[in-house]
Amino acid sequence: MTYLEAAYIILSEAGRPLHYREIAKRALAQGLIQPTGLTPDATMGSRLYVDTKQDGSRFLRVGRGMFSLAERQPRGIDAQVETINQTTRAELKKKLHEMPPDRFEALVGELLIQMGFDENTVKVTRRSSDGGIDVLGVYRAAGLTQVNVAVQVKRWRKNVSAPIVTQLRGSLQVHQQGIIITTSDFSKGARKEANAPNKTRIGLLNGKELLELLVKYRIGVVEKTLTVIDLDEEWWGEMFGDTESTQIAKPTRKEKQSKLEKKPSDTKTKPIFCTVLGNTYPVNTWKEVLLTTCKVLASRHPNTFLQQAMKIRGQKRQYIADRSEGMRRPEPIGDTGLWVETNLSARDIRRITDRLLTAFGYNIQDPEVFAIETFEPF
Repeated sequence: MTYLEAAYIILSEAGRPLHYREIAKRALAQGLIQPTGLTPDATMGSRLYVDTKQDGSRFLRVGRGMFSLAERQPRGIDAQVETINQTTRAELKKKLHEMPPDRFEALVGELLIQMGFDENTVKVTRRSSDGGIDVLGVYRAAGLTQVNVAVQVKRWRKNVSAPIVTQLRGSLQVHQQGIIITTSDFSKGARKEANAPNKTRIGLLNGKELLELLVKYRIGVVEKTLTVIDLDEEWWGEMFGDTESTQIAKPTRKEKQSKLEKKPSDTKTKPIFCTVLGNTYPVNTWKEVLLTTCKVLASRHPNTFLQQAMKIRGQKRQYIADRSEGMRRPEPIGDTGLWVETNLSARDIRRITDRLLTAFGYNIQDPEVFAIETFEPF
């Protein structure tokens, strides 16, 4: 099992964020990982940190060394798409149990080929004399090494237990790597036995992981692209003199008081410079004001920026997130792996930047903290 697979299991069981050292400690205790180095906790931290930078990561960094599962609750059309995808996965799982045994084994062989196994080496064994092994194949990694794999498939509804792991290990030939693929899951004893020290490691692939691989490699499923139209709120905001612009969450009492004490800049003017945390940056659009503010805060607060920024949201959408899906006009925030919604009016951008700076404890009344120099075009 990889470090990330082990981390997912540990965090799922914990139901709360954990430090990477604690994740590694629990993974070792359960026999989920078999480290080759002397610092498995450092390896766990590194793998998690790098993965959170990738689009679609299952993990979220919520503090210094702290990680949680990045479970999200989609809304609107995103929720409808998620419902359709979950229904398709359920139907796919049902078909796996209904298809003939030999066709299921052939499907596993096709999956291996799509994953990079040599097509000329992948074959389904004869059921009368397979010795517990259902599919054979060879995986060649960049021409440098090759792995001979023997796969046993279990189309079960109950969990696979430790004796099955032991049985497959006993059927392996010299230099063969064993893998068990099931439509159900594995008991703790099976996982521990698969990674037992001083024994040939057995790879385990449960039903959920099998479904995700079938979806990833488009085996038995197709991906449909639909065109969804939406209003350009920024364009309409300008047409209506900014009175019909995108609405964000209602301002707090503190924000209302701030508005009374400090006259906001005329949102019909064009920004030319913005000052953020003591430094002045040239800008040409209000979008650049928002991007600059996000980049500066992300640089100053790399460990907490995502956690704080994701709290700044509207009534129906997220303004800053670690994926661009669902955003109307997303822009990347430097090399942080995060995205910000820029389909906003100048007034809303002013409100969002004020709320961002306030969330990190800055006094937005201080011109050295935040200020914008503008001019009014003819």
